[in-house]
Amino acid sequence: MTEQAPTRVALYSFARHTNNRVAEFRWQPGQPVSLDIFDPKWGALAQKFYDNGVPAGAERVSPQAGPDFMRALLQRFRMSYYKFVDESD
Repeated sequence: MTEQAPTRVALYSFARHTNNRVAEFRWQPGQPVSLDIFDPKWGALAQKFYDNGVPAGAERVSPQAGPDFMRALLQRFRMSYYKFVDESD
Protein backbone atom coordinates (compact mmCIF):
# COMPACT_ATOMS: atom_id res chain seq x y z
CA MET A 1 0.00 0.00 0.00
CA THR A 2 1.45 3.31 -1.00
CA GLU A 3 -1.14 5.98 -0.18
CA GLN A 4 -0.62 8.07 2.94
CA ALA A 5 -1.79 6.29 6.06
CA PRO A 6 -4.29 7.86 8.44
CA THR A 7 -2.93 8.80 11.86
CA ARG A 8 -6.24 8.75 13.73
CA VAL A 9 -9.25 6.52 13.03
CA ALA A 10 -12.35 6.63 15.21
CA LEU A 11 -14.99 3.96 15.55
CA TYR A 12 -18.58 5.17 15.80
CA SER A 13 -21.60 3.15 16.85
CA PHE A 14 -25.05 3.94 15.50
CA ALA A 15 -26.84 1.33 17.63
CA ARG A 16 -28.67 3.95 19.67
CA HIS A 17 -29.60 5.97 16.57
CA THR A 18 -26.89 8.52 17.41
CA ASN A 19 -23.28 8.98 16.40
CA ASN A 20 -21.57 7.56 19.47
CA ARG A 21 -17.75 7.73 19.30
CA VAL A 22 -16.73 4.49 21.04
CA ALA A 23 -13.00 4.07 20.28
CA GLU A 24 -9.98 5.69 18.66
CA PHE A 25 -6.87 4.22 17.02
CA ARG A 26 -3.77 6.44 16.73
CA TRP A 27 -0.53 5.91 14.82
CA GLN A 28 2.56 8.01 14.08
CA PRO A 29 5.60 6.91 12.07
CA GLY A 30 8.07 5.16 14.34
CA GLN A 31 5.38 4.53 16.98
CA PRO A 32 3.11 1.53 17.59
CA VAL A 33 -0.62 1.80 16.96
CA SER A 34 -2.50 2.71 20.15
CA LEU A 35 -6.14 2.22 21.03
CA ASP A 36 -8.41 4.12 23.42
CA ILE A 37 -11.82 2.65 24.24
CA PHE A 38 -14.47 5.18 25.32
CA ASP A 39 -17.41 2.77 25.61
CA PRO A 40 -16.43 -0.77 26.68
CA LYS A 41 -19.65 -2.38 25.40
CA TRP A 42 -19.73 -0.83 21.92
CA GLY A 43 -15.94 -0.48 21.68
CA ALA A 44 -15.45 -4.25 21.93
CA LEU A 45 -15.18 -4.46 18.12
CA ALA A 46 -12.20 -2.08 18.17
CA GLN A 47 -10.55 -4.17 20.89
CA LYS A 48 -11.16 -7.33 18.85
CA PHE A 49 -9.51 -5.81 15.77
CA TYR A 50 -6.62 -4.55 17.90
CA ASP A 51 -6.10 -7.96 19.52
CA ASN A 52 -6.70 -10.17 16.46
CA GLY A 53 -6.01 -7.92 13.47
CA VAL A 54 -8.32 -6.47 10.83
CA PRO A 55 -9.74 -8.95 8.30
CA ALA A 56 -8.40 -8.11 4.86
CA GLY A 57 -9.32 -10.70 2.28
CA ALA A 58 -8.05 -14.10 3.39
CA GLU A 59 -5.58 -12.58 5.85
CA ARG A 60 -5.57 -10.31 8.90
CA VAL A 61 -3.56 -7.11 9.29
CA SER A 62 -2.16 -6.70 12.80
CA PRO A 63 -1.55 -3.38 14.57
CA GLN A 64 2.18 -4.14 14.33
CA ALA A 65 1.80 -3.40 10.61
CA GLY A 66 1.28 0.29 11.54
CA PRO A 67 0.17 2.18 8.42
CA ASP A 68 -1.28 -0.92 6.72
CA PHE A 69 -3.40 -1.62 9.81
CA MET A 70 -4.72 1.95 9.84
CA ARG A 71 -5.61 1.73 6.14
CA ALA A 72 -7.26 -1.66 6.67
CA LEU A 73 -9.58 -0.15 9.27
CA LEU A 74 -11.00 2.14 6.57
CA GLN A 75 -11.96 -0.58 4.10
CA ARG A 76 -15.67 -1.10 3.54
CA PHE A 77 -17.13 -3.48 6.08
CA ARG A 78 -20.67 -4.82 6.03
CA MET A 79 -21.67 -3.38 9.37
CA SER A 80 -24.93 -1.62 10.06
CA TYR A 81 -24.18 -0.43 13.60
CA TYR A 82 -20.55 0.70 13.21
CA LYS A 83 -18.40 2.90 11.03
CA PHE A 84 -14.66 3.65 11.02
CA VAL A 85 -13.90 7.31 10.25
CA ASP A 86 -10.55 8.87 9.30
CA GLU A 87 -10.10 11.81 11.70
CA SER A 88 -6.46 12.50 10.88
CA ASP A 89 -5.31 16.09 11.20
